[in-house]
Amino acid sequence: MPITGLLAQRFARSLRAEGFARFTTIVSVFSVALGSLALIIAISVLRGYEEKIEETAMRFTSHVEAKPILGDVIGNARGSMERVATIDGVSSVDIVLNREALARTRSGVDGIVLSGVTNSRAASFISPMIIRGEGVSANGAVLGESIAADLGVDVGDTIVIYAANAESTQPILFTVRVGGVLRSGMATYDNTVVVMPLHIIRQKLRLPDDVASSLLITCTDKTRARGVASRVRDVLGPRAYVLTYLDTFQAISAWIELQKEPIPIVLGLISIVAVFTVISTLLIAVVEKTRSIAILMTIGMTPIRIMMIFLVRSITIGAMGSALGALIALAFVWMQSTWHLIRLDGAIYYVSELPVSFSPAPFIIVPAISIGLCIIVAIVPMIMAARIRPANALRFS
Repeated sequence: MPITGLLAQRFARSLRAEGFARFTTIVSVFSVALGSLALIIAISVLRGYEEKIEETAMRFTSHVEAKPILGDVIGNARGSMERVATIDGVSSVDIVLNREALARTRSGVDGIVLSGVTNSRAASFISPMIIRGEGVSANGAVLGESIAADLGVDVGDTIVIYAANAESTQPILFTVRVGGVLRSGMATYDNTVVVMPLHIIRQKLRLPDDVASSLLITCTDKTRARGVASRVRDVLGPRAYVLTYLDTFQAISAWIELQKEPIPIVLGLISIVAVFTVISTLLIAVVEKTRSIAILMTIGMTPIRIMMIFLVRSITIGAMGSALGALIALAFVWMQSTWHLIRLDGAIYYVSELPVSFSPAPFIIVPAISIGLCIIVAIVPMIMAARIRPANALRFS
């Protein structure tokens, strides 16, 4: 071990015997830990919201969605799909048929959104969300968890659906068996959605075989969504209403963008204040070890090596605090993603539980910045230690 590291370790061991010095060291470590913890969790939550929105957008809408401005269905949906598929930046195009309706059970009546999806979309996006029952099939519909609870139904029960009839004032009436229950995590869908095969929806609603309510366009890169949306408008013409997934979730997206700057800045300032407690700890160490420093200088240790002793101590405090904060943050993120400890009001926050992200970036960047700040704030105590005059220190100690 280098002499500076060895001396820093010996200094730390002897300071632990000093009550006040030990207390300030503990406070410094926990201050750095608290600052790192707050910043990591804040970034994880913001990223969790972004990931949740994108994940849900891909399951129920897509990067880009095209709807008709006039009427509620797109005629010749197959031809529109083929034209849009040729656009640069488009990975795939799918169709969906959504229709508002009423569902009645013995427990009461509630509004729903019938969503007819293709078999490929049901297998890729709907099936992973199912928590009870089976996937989307001709023999049953998949209901959102909240709407199933509101209607008082579960797998195997039957619901009666009333849908508007374009050809008559009499509503279309049919029954559907509940084949499964899904949980998307977003109240917008869990409270209303009833997913069925596309061809069954067309058959029940007496619609032609080539109509859809939306084209769902997946981009090769989500960052190209706005550019692709502009080209889709050019291809489909003025009768199409084209929007991106950010437009669909505009309110929550705007909130996330609004929070991205102030939250890290505010919590970053808290981290900076916490790091400044390291200065007091190092200054106390300099005062407590003035005699030892003078003796080391007397036997030939250079001021640079004296400075390195306190630099190593500052880095040690920063590393311990950052590691502790990162570990607590990691434990919180894991528990929240596993057990959903913090619940939210879906009507206000769009999601029923606090979303968090396991992205490794904040767990690496935040501790690195904290340690860097500890190095910076150690400069003043390091200079003070290096400027100690051995003769004066030994005379008055």
